[in-house]
Amino acid sequence: MSSTYALLRAWNVTDVAARCVAEHLVESELTGHPSHGLRQLLRYRDLIETGQCDPRAVPVVLSQQGPIAKIDAGGGFGHPAMRLAVETAVELAREFKVGVTGVVRAGHTGRMGAWAEQGAAAGMFTLVMLAASDPPFALAAAPGAAPVLRTNPISIGAPGTEDPLTLDMAMSVISESSILVAASRGERVPEGAFADSAGNLSTDPADYLDGGVLLPAAGYKGFGLAVLIEAFCVALTGADMAGLHPTSGATVICIESDAFTDGAAARASVDALRHRIRSSGTDVRVDAPGDRSRAIREAGVLAVDDDIVKLLRGSNPLVDGVRTR
Repeated sequence: MSSTYALLRAWNVTDVAARCVAEHLVESELTGHPSHGLRQLLRYRDLIETGQCDPRAVPVVLSQQGPIAKIDAGGGFGHPAMRLAVETAVELAREFKVGVTGVVRAGHTGRMGAWAEQGAAAGMFTLVMLAASDPPFALAAAPGAAPVLRTNPISIGAPGTEDPLTLDMAMSVISESSILVAASRGERVPEGAFADSAGNLSTDPADYLDGGVLLPAAGYKGFGLAVLIEAFCVALTGADMAGLHPTSGATVICIESDAFTDGAAARASVDALRHRIRSSGTDVRVDAPGDRSRAIREAGVLAVDDDIVKLLRGSNPLVDGVRTR
């Protein structure tokens, strides 16, 4: 992590934000999400250089009334803003049984699952959503339609007495970052993930990069959910009000485990649900949501693409604990 932190500091990122982003990117790699891991450094460098991300921004709580608070990310990295949003929602939920925070002017927030995991680790049933109403759009309703939405991810965490149940998914079949990773490695992507500029399905990442569009998960159902996520994250928070840029918004909802029943009983019920899911496999293994990422994390292997290692070594020659793919 030290090399990632050093690189971000060299780009004039604040100490707090650099630590938050570095921890997040490394953790994404360790949990098997390279699309949202260290490769994002290439994107962040471009965003800073083109003035689309303020590396000195500090997120602040703009207002708080009862169990609801609003946070301004200041047009900087979304990671520290989302961390603050979850922390604030947790504090409010401990007082009011439910805490809701809205975030505006957030840059890239990284892997959304991390924020639901943060809430679940604090004992909260947690829902996190993110969207933006300004282009570039990537998600189209179907092949042949123009892109009109971002991928609008949603993440949910439910605490158990041991591990939580966690779900993290974009409303597209796969994320744009996953296609970029496949392109960098010369790999294909699953059929049905995107359509090329002519509206034809393709598995070649080059066709996506040449004007293709992402397709929604579960067809019209995923597309409809993506639309409503934007409503909850942009319209509800006021992220698209005049003068705000970027027009990205996030909504975080934390509910205390004992909001409706005994908290210990609620968490035990989550454990029973996880056991039921795991034990349902007969001829195949069935994982509960979050199992795969935890298993990869426990393996403790960090394998990074050559170009990212070179980028890190440019800021710090001592890149410890990292091997190339």
